[in-house]
Formats: sequence, C-alpha cells, structure tokens
Amino acid sequence: MASIMDFNLNEAIQVANQAVNQKFNRNLTDIEIIILKGAWERQEYDEIAAKHLYATTYISQDVAPKLWKLLSDSLGEKVKKNSFKEALKRRWELIASSNNNKSLPNTGIISDEVGTKMPINLEIKQEELENIIPEIYVQRHPIESICYETLLQPGSLIRIKAPSLMGKTSLMINVITKLSKQDFRSVILSFELADRNTHFTNLNKFLRWFCTNVSRELSYKSELDEYWDEEGMGAKVSCTTYFEEYLLAVTDSPLILCLDNVDLLFPYPEIYEDFLDYCVPGTKKQEPEKCGQSCGWC
Repeated sequence: MASIMDFNLNEAIQVANQAVNQKFNRNLTDIEIIILKGAWERQEYDEIAAKHLYATTYISQDVAPKLWKLLSDSLGEKVKKNSFKEALKRRWELIASSNNNKSLPNTGIISDEVGTKMPINLEIKQEELENIIPEIYVQRHPIESICYETLLQPGSLIRIKAPSLMGKTSLMINVITKLSKQDFRSVILSFELADRNTHFTNLNKFLRWFCTNVSRELSYKSELDEYWDEEGMGAKVSCTTYFEEYLLAVTDSPLILCLDNVDLLFPYPEIYEDFLDYCVPGTKKQEPEKCGQSCGWC
C-alpha cells in the first residue's frame, strides 16, 4: 500500500481526471483543475477567484458546487471542498493496490461509441499546473482581437453564443486579462446566481439584484436606497442613475460587464425584453462622457 506521502496534488488530479473520464467520457476543464489546486492548498474561493481573475460568485456558487457534484457522481461518494482529498486518496489507494504500484498509471482507458478501448494520457506535470490556463486555452484567432478591439470602444456590446464547455468564459477571461492592463475594471456575473422565484418575478427586483451584485463584485458598498426610486423614476432609470452617479463616478477607469447565462431570462419576457433593450439602447442614449464612454458589455 502506498503511503500518504506519495499522494500529492498531481496524483489527486490524475485520479479525479480518470474518474470523470470513466463516468462521463470527458476531461476536467481548466477552471475545474484551478479549483482543485486551490482547494488542495486550502485557499478560499475568493482567493482562487482573485488569483485567476474570476468573479468570486462564479467560482463559489457556480463552478465549485458543480465540480463537487461531478466528483461525487464519478467517485460514488459524497465529495465536498473539505473532504475531496480523502475521497480521491481512497480511490488512489484502491487503484494503487490493484495495480501493485505506488503511483497511478499515467494512462486511463475509456470506450468510444463502438466500444473500442482508447488510452488517454492523464499525466499532468507539477510545473504545468502553475500555467494551466495558457496550457489548456485554445487561441481563437481572430476572435480574441475582434473582442478586444470592440471592447475598447465606448458603449460596445459583444454577444458570444456557443454550446456548454466550448470555452466562452475562458475566451472572455483572456480578453479581460488583456484589457485589465489598460486599466479596465471588469465584472463577470452569471444569471445562474439569481433566485428565479425571487429575482425573476419582475423587472424592479431583477435590476436591484443586478446592481447589488455588480457593486459587490467591484467591492463597493451597495447604495441602492440612495439612488433608487421605482415609483418616481422607474426601475430602468433608477438602474441607469445608479450606474452613472455611483458605480461609474467612483473612478475614470472603464467598466466591462460580462454577463453569463443570459438565456435564463428568456422564459421571463416581462424582464428580458426591457433588460436587453436597456443594455443596448441604454448606453447609446446616455451622454458620451457618461455611460457610453465608461461601460462595455459582453
């Protein structure tokens, strides 16, 4: 039996990758490996998010819970952030024992659609983990440069549409990382974080949720009560006022808003029709020195 000293981060990722391959015929994604590495090093979700330029809520309320569920299903036992090491170690010991080897084989086996076994190289070198995004991310020329040049324009809007796990978030992280060097601020907000029974019931509640979360991601105190007047100005004007007179007035640095899972609004036409109309014409109707010069959407 291999000792606990032999079980390290590299072995853990190999075990997790193999388990996911055998159960779902796919590899761990770059962001999933980042979370595993951070959790292994006992980092909090906000530390992981800050280090890799992700929104904290995207990590803590979206990707991480899905990762622990994925590993739970793959390993056949409940896995959480504080217990994944033990679960992966038990699987590693089982494999090591059955193979009479002190380390996990570097090649896993999955089956294709006709049942043919195919080897998969699962070896991940320790030094490669430090640069996991550059190693895994697939450049999409000239899409990156088009997105970058577009977001440099005041009041610009980009729509990215692709199936799940195609790299939409990685694409925008790549572009936003480049824009951050130009003193851009950025917020990545997934609509999966909204409570549909609460925040999707009417436009006012949704826009207040939206403004509150943008404030939090920018580390600003929420001042909605100071700027919000639903009965007098209406929800859309209140939202615009909140951005113009508070969020955008704090600094001259441009702001990029990256909205994920916008399609979740589509079953609620009373919200998405006004919100999507607000996103595009809303920036065009403002004076150039205000929202148009300061805010981009993707």
